[in-house]
This record gives sequence, structure tokens and C-alpha cells, in this order.
Amino acid sequence: MWRRQHTTSISALAFINHKWDALVIGAGHNGLTAAAYLARSGLSVAVLERRHVIGGAAVTEELVPGFKFSRCSYLQSLLRPTVIKELELGRHGLKLLKRNPASFTPCVDGRYLLLGTDKTLNYSEISKYERELENFCKFMDPLLDSSPPEKLQEVASFNSRMKDNLQKSVFWAQLMQRAVSMGQKELLDFMDLLLSPASKVLNNWFEVLEK
Repeated sequence: MWRRQHTTSISALAFINHKWDALVIGAGHNGLTAAAYLARSGLSVAVLERRHVIGGAAVTEELVPGFKFSRCSYLQSLLRPTVIKELELGRHGLKLLKRNPASFTPCVDGRYLLLGTDKTLNYSEISKYERELENFCKFMDPLLDSSPPEKLQEVASFNSRMKDNLQKSVFWAQLMQRAVSMGQKELLDFMDLLLSPASKVLNNWFEVLEK
């Protein structure tokens, strides 16, 4: 493992002079897993990390003085049992701790959502957002009950492609109309982001520097 400008297990000179079978850029949890499997297969592997800590999204850091936060490792369900077994993570100190409460989500208006293992408490917490959830259901119900626009195969006639485009246009127009009727301006912006080509999104946020 070599980390720039930080304490390393090998010197920079030794790293440069050594001929590695594989280089892994980034010591996140995926990079470390890939490196471990490569090493198990008999290859010499070097992992390069820019930061002072390894683990990527699966780390806990003090983002606010006195408060530590997960960097996204709450998606532990994506960790396959086969990886735990094959890499003997338990032998290397892996311990899975059940969180309670499971999550705390502060809102800009001073409210918060606290969820855990207590179903009664969860019901009470979610009920605080009854009005917002009713609006969400009004928007989502017609979407979930409607059939999606047809997805054409690569080979299709001109008339079929035009019909497909019309169906998609009607589908999204109805969706946006419901959003407008509910006063969801932010949702319109979000849909515009989803449906716009990358060039439009980039032009909205970046200026082209003429040479």
C-alpha cells in the first residue's frame, strides 16, 4: 500500500523500482476487494490511495467536530457473504453491528426523521410528514398504475419509432402536468435533469472557455 505524502508500508523508491503484476488505483472498499482477490491468485499487487485513510465509502469520519458519520457504508446489504467467507474477513476483525436507531435525517425547517427497530416509534416519526407523503402518493399513484412507454427494439420502422416517441412525450407531459398542479417546481427541474442530454446539463453549469 502506498499513499502519497503519508506514512506508507513501503518507500516510494521501492514502489517505483518494483515491477508489479497489477496496480489498483484507489483504496476504496471495491479497490481493496479487487486487490485482495488478485493477491490470492498469486499476483503481486500495489494499491494507490490519494487520501490519508483507506476504505472509500466504507469509512467513518469526523465531518463535524465531535460527530462521526458514515461515508455511505450503510449499504452493508450489498456485501456478499461469499466475499466475507473467501477473504476470511471475520478472522481479520470484521464485526457487523446492528444500528438502533438506524438513521437520523435532519430537515432545513428544523424537523427530523428518526428511524430504528421500534415500529411504533417509526410510525410516529413518519406520521409527522403525512401531508408531504399524501402529495407524494398523489403524484406516484397514477405513475405506478400506468403502463410505461413502449421500448422499441433496435430494428423498427419509421412509423413505429414516431409512435414510440409520441407515447413517451405524452407519458412525460402528463407526469409534468401533475407536478405543476401540485406546485412541485423542484420536481420539474429534477425531471428536466433526467430527460435532458448531457450537453444541455453541462451548458447550464459550465461556461465554454474560448481559446
